[in-house]
Amino acid sequence: MLIIGEKLNSAIPSVREAMLKKDVEFIKELAKKQAAGGADFLDINTAQGNSEIDDMAWVVQAVQEVVDVPLCIDSVSPEVVKKGLLTAEGKTMLNSISMEAARLEGMLPLIKEYDCSVIALTMDDNGIPKTAEERIRIAGQLVEVFKRENIDMEKVYFDPLVLPLAVDSNNGVVFFECLSEIKRLFNGKTVSGLSNVSHSLPKRKLINRNFLTICMSHGMDAAIMDPTDAKITSALIATNLLLNKDRFSRNYLKAFRSNVLED
Repeated sequence: MLIIGEKLNSAIPSVREAMLKKDVEFIKELAKKQAAGGADFLDINTAQGNSEIDDMAWVVQAVQEVVDVPLCIDSVSPEVVKKGLLTAEGKTMLNSISMEAARLEGMLPLIKEYDCSVIALTMDDNGIPKTAEERIRIAGQLVEVFKRENIDMEKVYFDPLVLPLAVDSNNGVVFFECLSEIKRLFNGKTVSGLSNVSHSLPKRKLINRNFLTICMSHGMDAAIMDPTDAKITSALIATNLLLNKDRFSRNYLKAFRSNVLED
């Protein structure tokens, strides 16, 4: 399971304030904490700062001064993504592309130019479909585009876009079906954020942890999550053990001996 650290996001008030004040030590410390928590990538989103493009370059530079973790450049703007990819060193991820015409046109050349991994959203110009069938259809369209453009499918992570349970209690089931079918039909990798599913409900972290566990049982390959949250990382470690992805319980026992597991 690939962990994409979610904390360097300007939608979080404390992070937005740090960006506005150019508090570089706050940004660096947050990057170090996520790296220590096991993040494989660090997502960077600067959409709500003073200048998205300038803030992106600033955060990327600050983070790279203290950690070697690859970066996931998160923006709907091709110009901002290009700035992030240009500033970043080593392997990168683009968050995100979709079948929306403008986004497809803007992001596709960047994926090819920078040979980066990519998060592909199963939505188009009509928005996020309600049904699993429609989201899977869009995933198929994206597969056709990627193959036509000779993009390495090993670097593509489909996000079927979970919708809140508070809106429709079937949204989780629809999402789990998407995970399974994208794997079955396209052998595609999948990814999701964990927080949207619990929007407007109490005890959100409880829902998010269990959502992660079920997603993993349906073959999800990556999660955009908080690697500094010991309870959710513990759930991930335990689930890997249960799914026979932890040979001889090595990772679980290592985490136990390091005193990082929380039940």
